[in-house]
Parts: sequence; structure tokens; C-alpha cells
Amino acid sequence: MFGKNIKKIRSVHGLSQLQFAEMFDLKRATLGAYEEGRSNPKMDTVIKIANHFSIDIEDLLTKELTVNRLLKFNETITTSPAVPKKVKTEGIPCVMEGMKSDYLSALANDTEINLPVLTIPTISSENKTAFVLLDNSMSGISGLFLPKDIIVCEKTAVTNPITDGSLVVVAVKEDLLFRKIYFNNGKISLKANHSEFKDIEINTSDVIAIWNVLHIFQHTLPQENTLEQRVAILEGALALLNKNS
Repeated sequence: MFGKNIKKIRSVHGLSQLQFAEMFDLKRATLGAYEEGRSNPKMDTVIKIANHFSIDIEDLLTKELTVNRLLKFNETITTSPAVPKKVKTEGIPCVMEGMKSDYLSALANDTEINLPVLTIPTISSENKTAFVLLDNSMSGISGLFLPKDIIVCEKTAVTNPITDGSLVVVAVKEDLLFRKIYFNNGKISLKANHSEFKDIEINTSDVIAIWNVLHIFQHTLPQENTLEQRVAILEGALALLNKNS
């Protein structure tokens, strides 16, 4: 059953003979001979294939494998042949370094702009925009956001309820601001975590667009002992002390 089974494995996983052969250091012609029953495989080849696809060696050699078995479906529940579903993914437009001016101009003039996209299977692209962080304005003890991190945001409106202290990206005439937002007497206050960045107060009429921050993708894995992170945490703590003093 070996030749019949590996042919079915290829079919289920959408692999050509050449692709499958290269995975296990075989020649395409050798694989073809296995599938047609003209040649028997070496045991180390059988073991490699069985381990790779998590199949029992005895089953691979002596039993006709079903599609359900290869897809790890419970055959006591489903009896109809199944095929793997293609995951539909859509791109989230991403504002990269050096694109801010062109992006703000497009927003202000309500025109289209070509942006690179992020494809994240678990996140819908509807009404989403991603931004690459360019500074350490929001680094600190309440959230360690560092340059090159990517935030994924959902577009909203200033008129929609936004809780004080929410993380937002606000587009104004000359800048994109990633801050915590607060409302005070019809005005918006945008606060950074880092002490070097002053609070910014603007009128709601100055806002071109606003996004709620939903997700963050860090450029590097967090490591508690890195100098950059320790400095950012200390500076953030000092900033909070200064604001509360």
C-alpha cells in the first residue's frame, strides 16, 4: 500500500512528485517507481515520511489511508471525503517609515494611496490600518511600545464614544500621533508615556482621522534585561511621577 498511500498524501497536501521527492531527498523518477509499485523504498525513507506526516509506519505500509485520516478528522463523526479549506486572507494597509506625509495628504484630500499590506489570517482587514512606530513616545511602565513595533488599528470617529485613557492614533494636519486620549471641555488631550514628549491639546475639528489601537506586533521579543527596555521603563516611571507631582 506504500505507493498508493504516498500518492494520496501528495494529493491531499497539493504536492507535485518533484516537490514531494525533494522533501525527502529522492529523485522524482524514484518516487514515481514507488507510486507505481515498480520499486520498494528503503526503510529510512519510510520512517522519514511517516514521521513527517505523523502516520504510523505499519499503517503507511499495509493499510489504505483515507483522506479523513490524513487530515486528522475523526472518521466516527464524518464519513464524507474532506478537502482542506483555503484560508481567505486580506491585506491590512500599513503606513511605513517615510510614508507619513503622503498618507496625511491622501487623508486630507480623500484620495487613494498605495500602501504595503499585512496579511494576518486571524484579523479581518475591514476598516483596519496598521502603523509602524517611529519613536518611543509610548514606551514606559504602562505599555512598552518601541520603534519598529507595528500597531493594528480600527478607524472610528471622534463623535463615537471613546474611553479616557484609550490608545489611539490621531491624524492631524501635519502629524500622526500615537497617544492616550482624554476629553476635556470639548477638546482632546493626547498624552505620551515618555517624559520627552509633551501633552498635546487639540480641538476635535483639527482631527482628520482617528483609530482605536487593537493589536501590537513587536519587532523583537521582549527581554527584561535589555538596556533599551530598562531605560524606557525608568523614563516612563519618571514621566508619571512628574505628571502626578
